[in-house]
Amino acid sequence: MKPSQTLAVKSLNRGLDILEYVAGCSEPPSFSQLLGSLGIPRSSLFHLLTNLLSRRFLERDPQTERYRLGAELAEIGRKVQRPSLHDRLVPLLRQLSLEVSETCGFYVRTGDSVEVVASAISTQALSYTMKVGMTAPLYAVSAGKIVLSELGSEELRQYLTEVTLTPVTSHTLRSKNVLRKELAQVKATGFAYSREEFTLGITAIATAVRDGSKLYGAVNLAVPTARFTTGRDGEFREALRRTARIIANEITR
Repeated sequence: MKPSQTLAVKSLNRGLDILEYVAGCSEPPSFSQLLGSLGIPRSSLFHLLTNLLSRRFLERDPQTERYRLGAELAEIGRKVQRPSLHDRLVPLLRQLSLEVSETCGFYVRTGDSVEVVASAISTQALSYTMKVGMTAPLYAVSAGKIVLSELGSEELRQYLTEVTLTPVTSHTLRSKNVLRKELAQVKATGFAYSREEFTLGITAIATAVRDGSKLYGAVNLAVPTARFTTGRDGEFREALRRTARIIANEITR
């Protein structure tokens, strides 16, 4: 390695050492503190601090002459992009899928439909494939019924007035009165079902993902009806309830 390259790396490391030290101090440090703690020669420390100040990585209090982190670091922090919601939720859904050995997904409302934002597909031979971006009418799927159950009375009345319950399968609800009664049950229990109403042979269960009164979406399980036994319903509910809390924490953090 050439001497100039060694010097450049050494200077960069020293600059980073200064930033890390200032960030770790409970009170803004003085020049003397930096000099004594970092072991950087006085002239080098002076020039490094001058550069960091000019680039706004550091600020110096004009009265105390002590140093604190500058505005440019905050600006860089704001530009750092977090992973997408899809990428953040997939590991959580995979854990749920492995736990119950079924396909699961997270849905959000898009108009009069819900859309799959993230999913995890069961490894069982007989399983449902839930594709990201797939949409379904609110009235026909478990996640959609969760959304409907969260509507205020006037908003729900307007929805039921305007919607046509077009059948997706032979099991799709056709009666708005039956749908209204089912939504009341969803509101009471916190869980919604779609019993082959969107896909023949598939029974789905969903619950809300929320933070307080704010609804973010719904998490569901899509299970071959042959495996959706009464005994497993409680297992599914507990797994969904726990995952909904974890997803809500991930969305809000």
